[in-house]
Amino acid sequence: MYYGLSRHNNYLSSLNDLGHFDQAIWGFLEGSPFLNTDNANQPISRLGGHFDLILGVFVPFYLITPSVNWLIIAQSVSLPLASLPIYFLAVKIGQSERIALMWAAIYLVSPFMLSAASNDFHPVSLAAPFITLAYLSLEEKKSLRLFLSCAFILLCKEHFGLLVMGFGFLWYLKYREFKIPLSLLLFGGGYFLLVMKVFIPFFSSHDEHSMLVGKMSRYGYLGHSLEDVFVNFFANIIEIGHQVLFIMNGWDYLVLLFLPLMGLPLLGCLFLLPGLGDLLANLLSANPMPRSIFSYHSVTLVPVFVVSAIYGSRRFSLLFQRSALKEPVLMALILTLVFSWSFFPFFPLPGSHNHWAPKRIVDFHDENYEKIQGMIKPEMSLSVQANIGAHFTQRLEIYRYPNKVGDVDAVVLRLDSPTLRIGEGNQYIMGSLDNHLQMNAVDYLDSVKTLLGSDVYPEKIWADPWLIFMKGEKTTIGIEDIMRKLQRLKVEWK
Repeated sequence: MYYGLSRHNNYLSSLNDLGHFDQAIWGFLEGSPFLNTDNANQPISRLGGHFDLILGVFVPFYLITPSVNWLIIAQSVSLPLASLPIYFLAVKIGQSERIALMWAAIYLVSPFMLSAASNDFHPVSLAAPFITLAYLSLEEKKSLRLFLSCAFILLCKEHFGLLVMGFGFLWYLKYREFKIPLSLLLFGGGYFLLVMKVFIPFFSSHDEHSMLVGKMSRYGYLGHSLEDVFVNFFANIIEIGHQVLFIMNGWDYLVLLFLPLMGLPLLGCLFLLPGLGDLLANLLSANPMPRSIFSYHSVTLVPVFVVSAIYGSRRFSLLFQRSALKEPVLMALILTLVFSWSFFPFFPLPGSHNHWAPKRIVDFHDENYEKIQGMIKPEMSLSVQANIGAHFTQRLEIYRYPNKVGDVDAVVLRLDSPTLRIGEGNQYIMGSLDNHLQMNAVDYLDSVKTLLGSDVYPEKIWADPWLIFMKGEKTTIGIEDIMRKLQRLKVEWK
């Protein structure tokens, strides 16, 4: 929790995505639920891109005080909470309390889980404890609790109907019953089709999900409709499999998922069924980010893989007639710790990747922040630097700099890097300064210099490192100081 709040306060969060969620929830208070202006450079409904109704749960909290901190706290509570059903599930299937604790620890220190925790808030993180609770409900044959868990899961992402269908298949394979599996299949499948073919097109300007069409398309190479994707996938499964595994480095992703768990999920492969849709979504994405160990996209796969490993370990003991499971589970815990240390995302541990490389780890007081917030009135439209955008999203119009410059009331910038990862020159390298700015750092500095020399925004406010351009009376305060800083940063950020 502390890291999440500190990360945001040290300007490592982003307009996309944390700011989008904040504006979507804040919009409820203004009569525009799920409001988003940044993605399309105009006011739209978020539900036209991602159907995460769970955001509505935060509205009562925003009525108390509208703050993005609610989201950060919710994620920091939700992710570790999923370890409790994992512990009880391991005990339920006959493993000792000590081994059950090890399984819970394996989940908590998974490198994918640590990466999800170090990212901006995402609604999918709220599904994690309900996924593990669904597995426990399945094992205990508690159908009502399973349905309630699945209902909550559906609210977190548009394609989670596939996950619910997976629990339906699993119930049938485990208990050979028809009524409950059929209900789960209809529940999950019906919701998935309604969302993808009715609700999202209704709220969107497209007839299909934006991941299939338009500039954000990740699966357009498979087809431009849901039907085309399914047909092309199965009709060309060998060619697509080769492309995904060898050209798109899908093998690396699978190794990172299976290896720390000693391959035990393969022995419990039936229990991977609920995660199959999410796994395929990550593997098939043309954008490599969902397969990165540093992204949040595997947050709902970690509980699936850990639970499958628990069942796999039980099968291991039966196959090799071993009554003690301590050795393989302990080895899985050690391997997970080794991977987590190597890929540790947010502290400079010796030999770790330190993906985010924050310039400051401890929370700090930015003495000019409140001053700037006082100047930027809630009714003003903004074009704002991406990594500070989530601090200004409670308004009807906000866009990612340099979008809408000239049209908006003010431009808000902060001439400082939140990370030590500078000079990489590619905005698509996650965690880099360019990625935080969502543009090449040198191009960013050049654009600021150009804006300084124009009359588009006569009023300029400089409170180092904050730079504000506003429509108002002309000022030249601090121009020379700003130019010197731009020149210095251009050398440092190359």
